[in-house]
Amino acid sequence: MRRTTITLLTLLAVASITVGVVWAQSSGAHFQKSSVRADIQNNGDLRVSWVEAGLGNLNVDYTTTANFTATYFCRTNSGNIPDASNKTTTGGPVTANGSFEPKNGKVTASLTLTTTPPSSNPPTCGKGQSLDLQEITYSNVVLSDTSNGITTNVSAGTFSITLFPAP
Repeated sequence: MRRTTITLLTLLAVASITVGVVWAQSSGAHFQKSSVRADIQNNGDLRVSWVEAGLGNLNVDYTTTANFTATYFCRTNSGNIPDASNKTTTGGPVTANGSFEPKNGKVTASLTLTTTPPSSNPPTCGKGQSLDLQEITYSNVVLSDTSNGITTNVSAGTFSITLFPAP
């Protein structure tokens, strides 16, 4: 009888811990309707913004990811674009991470996805020329609250900008 009582108490203790963990994971955290958005900046960066509610007081960790394709070209110091084939296109995944403190159970924040010119195979720019971003496209943009296990696709899905028209 005593052994059965101890076993039963042990099972109840484990069950209560399990219920507490499940409750903590489903705390009510959610991205507010229509709050997750992205806009491409004049320099080609992509800023992802959101509002998430139903949070406690502990910092919340976020990750935003996307795939990008970018074309770089040579430009003269006077701003001209030589009519040359020395352009390069690069792409791949890009990620930004951040941790934010909730205010009144809510986080209002943004992360910026940034790319850099290719370093392994840039076009050969002539003297007095610089390597610049011509155009960039982001696709499959996803925002994740990694603290609460919540992920959402960013509406519109694909974001593009052409900074300089093709020669």
